[in-house]
Amino acid sequence: MRRGLPVGPPPPDLLDLPLAASEESPFLRPRVRTRVRSRRRGGTGVLVALLQATAVVLLAAAAAWMAYQKVVTSERLRVQRVEVRGSHFLSEGEVRELLGPAVGEHILSLDIEGLEARLRSSPWVEGATVSRTLPDSLRVEIRERVPLALAEVDRLYLMDGEGDLVDIYGPRTGVFDLPIVRGLQGVEEAQRRDRARRAGALLADLGEAGQEVSEVFVEPSGDLRLVLRGAGEVLLFRDPPYRRRLLTFLALRRELSEKAPGAEHFDMRFRGRIYAKRPLPAVPEAVPADPPLAAGDETYSVPGARPSLPAAENPEPEGDAAAFAPSPPPVFRQASAAAGASRR
Repeated sequence: MRRGLPVGPPPPDLLDLPLAASEESPFLRPRVRTRVRSRRRGGTGVLVALLQATAVVLLAAAAAWMAYQKVVTSERLRVQRVEVRGSHFLSEGEVRELLGPAVGEHILSLDIEGLEARLRSSPWVEGATVSRTLPDSLRVEIRERVPLALAEVDRLYLMDGEGDLVDIYGPRTGVFDLPIVRGLQGVEEAQRRDRARRAGALLADLGEAGQEVSEVFVEPSGDLRLVLRGAGEVLLFRDPPYRRRLLTFLALRRELSEKAPGAEHFDMRFRGRIYAKRPLPAVPEAVPADPPLAAGDETYSVPGARPSLPAAENPEPEGDAAAFAPSPPPVFRQASAAAGASRR
């Protein structure tokens, strides 16, 4: 049962006193509203308010400046440590040398973009990122170029997959055992970069199988002539996929060497087939023609002798059409079938 307020006459101890006509209850809204008039300040009041606001701003600026000076001159915020990541060939000392006078400088006043540009000035650095780690450390992330070959230009250089020259091959870089890229000498810079880029793309596609390659010669036609390690077989490539075709040849390497001993090169430019270029048979030298007879000379015929043909009448094969037969030689038909079976 809910209890409500008591209903009935008030208890006798409470007096019911009527309010005077002039008095109103403080808990009720007044009957007559009082208008609040805005107090106008004179010129002196406005000036005082402006002075007070200016003083507050100056105090805040002074406090901020003092805090800034304290932070800038703090010895705890000077660079003491450099953390290097991603560097394999460059040592931490070489990275510090590229950063210049960053060590010891205030960490908040460093030019981060300038430091990254200094790192990228090294031919070994493809990309770099520098970040602050308060209170006194720099974190350096380096992405180095990966040498894939030795480029033969005016001298040997380490070359990456993009055809860029990284460093001179010498005692310091002699730990790299890489194939040599030839065919880059005596050409213009744009043509050299294009040839180097083609060789770099081939070696990058070969991956670990590139360890079987000793030399890569870039032909003027764009073909790539590979010399393998070991027996020194010569393979001719043009377009990818390079890796799959090289692995096919390596699987048939012994069989091909037995069926085509002494082959000049193996043509890998055709899908599903391997062509061999056999050395051309030696052409006997033409016997020089007899000098014209002078007056009074005589000539004698030798029984059984055959007249010799001039050199112009002994045509020699030219170009790829003579170097490669239109169909595989009989000795290579089994090898070609095996190559097609390995792909299936």
